Amino acid sequence: MDAAVILVLAGPILLLVTLIVFVPLTIRAERARRRILRQWATQHGWTFADSSRARWVSRMPDGGRYLGVTLTGQIGGRWVTVAEYTYETETVAATVGPRSASNRSRTTHHLIATMVLLDRPFPSVSVSTRGVLSKLGRTLFGDKPTATGNVSFDSRFRISAADPDFARWLVGKPLIDAHLAATAPDWSLVGPELLTYRPGRLHNPSTIPELAAPLIHVADLLGR
Repeated sequence: MDAAVILVLAGPILLLVTLIVFVPLTIRAERARRRILRQWATQHGWTFADSSRARWVSRMPDGGRYLGVTLTGQIGGRWVTVAEYTYETETVAATVGPRSASNRSRTTHHLIATMVLLDRPFPSVSVSTRGVLSKLGRTLFGDKPTATGNVSFDSRFRISAADPDFARWLVGKPLIDAHLAATAPDWSLVGPELLTYRPGRLHNPSTIPELAAPLIHVADLLGR
């Protein structure tokens, strides 16, 4: 058989093998993963959902509407939700030449969101790690009214808030020290809902308390 013919036939055959063998394996693995998470939730008095909606999802990247696997329960007397979130980004790569064109590729991002429900609502505040543009803006235009006066903190982190005075009170010295020591994650607070997220998916449910611990630490330090 001609080599060119073999190459032409190889593509569909490989695709068929993938559909027959790997797709069912992936489906079974996903069902097993969800079953393990559901069992852990039941054993620990948490609720489990294959998907859910929440107001705070709009604060996630790309401003989505839905969460994936969602677990909710109590840790240390605080209500905690740990959930999966997925969004896509599109990249356009242009080629230059006689046959210039643009190639579009989509990337799926998986995040684990953690939300801690506080005992009362607060004005909106967020603390985020500065990126290159934020650092440049600070160099060119100086600090915003939300700056804490701690040079190390203000150079590495940015506080966003409608009420700068309240924000400086809320992000006190213990919380500033926690951020500088990398024991506090970036977070946002709207009403009573304190939120953070990180890349990944939920696999081992025994790590859920560990995932929630940094944000609970932030909740404990707010206003101190």
